This record gives sequence, structure tokens and C-alpha cells, in this order.
Amino acid sequence: MSKGRLHRIKDKKKLIHHYRIIPYSELAEILRKDGEAFFEDSVEQPLKRQTVWKAARRLSELLGRKVVAQRALLRTQNGEALEGYSFAVED
Repeated sequence: MSKGRLHRIKDKKKLIHHYRIIPYSELAEILRKDGEAFFEDSVEQPLKRQTVWKAARRLSELLGRKVVAQRALLRTQNGEALEGYSFAVED
């Protein structure tokens, strides 16, 4: 089983919005600091929408603020597009 990878979002213009193992503690830490994080999806075993919805709900409970998730593409510096999910804290 392969794990997805977590990425910090430094330039929000490069992000296009569109219970396997999700690193909740790492994800929650990035959301506390930056307010938004990108979780790269695995091509072999993509996450189900229900799993992502439950992850956002669990993160909301951990942070005490509403967290939303959206399907997204993240463009890297070399022009590659990574598929995954954007998790963001709503204000």
C-alpha cells in the first residue's frame, strides 16, 4: 500500500481547485500554521470522496474550526501537475 504525500502551498495561484492512511497530526499542524494544505492522492488507490469528507470533519474537530476539502491540482516548480485534495480552514 502506498501513501499519499503532503505538500505546503506557497503560491496559491498554482493550486487549481477541482480512511486510508491520512497523516492527521501533520495535516493539522500545517493547517494551524498556513491555513491550507495539499494532500497528494495515490494513483494506484485513489481516495474516495467519503474518506476525504470524513477527514475534513475529523480535522475540524481537532482544530476547533471548520475545515473544507476540495479536489485539486497542484502545479510544481517544474510544471508537473499533482492530483489530490486541498484542505483549508474556513474563516
